[in-house]
Amino acid sequence: MSQDSQKVPSRVFRWFEKFKTNYGQNVQGVLQHFERNNQNQQLRLDQANQSHIDDLKQMHQQSIDQQGLQISQLSTDINYYKEQIAQQQQTIEQLNGRYDAMMSCLLSEKKQAINIKDIFSREDFVEESSNLIANIAETRPNQLTENDNFIHQIVENTADLSTEIAANIDDEGLFDQAILKRKSGDIEQAFQLFEQAAKLGHAKSMGAMGRSFFLGEGTEEDHSIGLAWLIHAAKQALPQAVERVKHFQENEPELYQQALGLTEQVYSS
Repeated sequence: MSQDSQKVPSRVFRWFEKFKTNYGQNVQGVLQHFERNNQNQQLRLDQANQSHIDDLKQMHQQSIDQQGLQISQLSTDINYYKEQIAQQQQTIEQLNGRYDAMMSCLLSEKKQAINIKDIFSREDFVEESSNLIANIAETRPNQLTENDNFIHQIVENTADLSTEIAANIDDEGLFDQAILKRKSGDIEQAFQLFEQAAKLGHAKSMGAMGRSFFLGEGTEEDHSIGLAWLIHAAKQALPQAVERVKHFQENEPELYQQALGLTEQVYSS
């Protein structure tokens, strides 16, 4: 066998060994590459999972925080409504207190008004005078002179007299005419006649003016003005007026002071 023939198997063997080695290296490289890819893929999966877990944790924390805020807001709202309810209850109690006080005051004022009116009898300051009417009423018709008959006719028809005619009579006559007007039911006309006589200085007419304002007869009820007229009548020593003025001075000092400030005004009004 020649030397070249001996070298062929040896070359084949070396080639095979080299091929084997290269194949093993390639396989090893492929395996390493696969292992690296697998590790990278696992790393990416782990990172993705961790990121997802972190997102879930963050979302969960946000949800917890949001719920905490809602609970806090609800607690604040509850406290606010509790305060509102407490304030409303307090307001209701105050309103109830004011209502009770107002009703008590109204009842007291009503009682006071009733008491004020009760101190006036129906005939206070309005009894007939003893001059013209009384004298004529007691005079027999056959004893009347012509002039007396004329006066008698005036008295009998006094319900039809106008304010202009009554104004020409003196203060006592005006007072008498006012009484007749009052008895006939014409309280407005009676008030006007009382006022004319009162402004002429007639004491009983001043008292009648006071009574009219206190009871609202023929005019709007006004206790201050009524008491102012009573003060004028009391200054002329009219007993009923002195008694009433003393009553108000002791029991209604505020009303009395108001009336004092109106004493001059009632004459000029």
